[in-house]
Amino acid sequence: MSLISLVCFAVCVLAMLTGLRRGSDILSPGRILIFVWCFAIALAELKLSRYQHEWSSQSWILLGIGVLSFLVGVFIVFVIHLSSPMTPIPLMRRVLSREQVREGRLFWFICASVAVYAISYLIIYLVKGFLPVFVVGGKLSRVDFYVFGFGVLINSTAFIIFFTLLYFLLVHGHTRRKVFLLWISSLAVGSYFLLLQRFQIVMAAVLCFTLLYYATNLLRARTAFFFSLAVAGFFYWISSLRLRHLFATWLYFTSKMRLPTELAFLTEPYMYIVMNLENFARGVAQLDHFTFGYFTLDFLVSLTGLEKLLAEYFAINRTPYLVSGYNTYTAFWTFYRDFGVFGLLLIPLVLGLISGTLYYRMRRAPTIENVAAYGVMVFVMLISFFNFPLAMLWFLYNVLALYVGLRWIMTSRKNTSYAGGVPAITSTS
Repeated sequence: MSLISLVCFAVCVLAMLTGLRRGSDILSPGRILIFVWCFAIALAELKLSRYQHEWSSQSWILLGIGVLSFLVGVFIVFVIHLSSPMTPIPLMRRVLSREQVREGRLFWFICASVAVYAISYLIIYLVKGFLPVFVVGGKLSRVDFYVFGFGVLINSTAFIIFFTLLYFLLVHGHTRRKVFLLWISSLAVGSYFLLLQRFQIVMAAVLCFTLLYYATNLLRARTAFFFSLAVAGFFYWISSLRLRHLFATWLYFTSKMRLPTELAFLTEPYMYIVMNLENFARGVAQLDHFTFGYFTLDFLVSLTGLEKLLAEYFAINRTPYLVSGYNTYTAFWTFYRDFGVFGLLLIPLVLGLISGTLYYRMRRAPTIENVAAYGVMVFVMLISFFNFPLAMLWFLYNVLALYVGLRWIMTSRKNTSYAGGVPAITSTS
């Protein structure tokens, strides 16, 4: 094990231990980003696959610029709020448990969302004639299960799950409606599994975890541990479905692992994390031109239908310089490929500022809307080692649905700051 791995693993342990201290917050933005990236780098430096290579100084510097720029953004917000008291988390939970929703609006919003999802699902199935789960290993894949417009609307499961949980937390009584919502939401989630998509379910899990952590007393360190295992197990289950025609030993040998064959089951999760960094390290060392916003603003080119036209005209290869069959590069690759070092400096800095601002706004004025907004950024930070979700149309669709839905269902009330435990009216919503 290299010195870099030892240091990064030590930082991960320190981040977890400090997060368990009384008064600490395990979901603070700096702690999340430090843990995610130290863990990913520590694993990558183990070099357990022969596909991995020694990184150049340029690769290390560029990766460090991206991570540090984000942390600098968070630190700037921390300094700005250094003298501003924050609401203790126990008080946040009491405040959020008293939030009021318009029960009728929330019920019908969930029902309408499930209906839109079901209609989109049916239309795409009728047009394409297959479900991804039944064509694993064939010429078709989950990517082919798409019809323009409906391919976005079918990704409604994240906010459907979130709003269903919100109904159970804040609505008292209405047992029949709760049973009905649980039934239709379960059908939506169950049918979505057949599409072999993971991001939307993981986004829902992160949003729900953030809501439960800040708004209830249901989550403890032990619960968080089992929750993390459940999410990891879900990722592995989907991967096993997508690769069910292959044996674990085949994956082990094709990944050229240096582990004993008895540990072949670790191949998929390990490669899933480290090859993003390996592709980034190789890509930035070979990139000789930039794409000036094509990938960072991917949602715009997708929404306008120009994605394929621009890619063909400018001969854009979405996955160049791959080390192996793993074809993702981390969020920082998107910024560097579009704008070079300037993108690595500016965009993560802005994301850090946004994450820190949303966090401190939530801690000073705890509302369901503020918790949901920060939960979105928690998801962005957690998968930053893998991809940049803010560029994806399905992600922005879910964010828009969360914003519109919460604005419509939450009752009007004074926006009260509970920092320091003393309520003070700051504004009126």
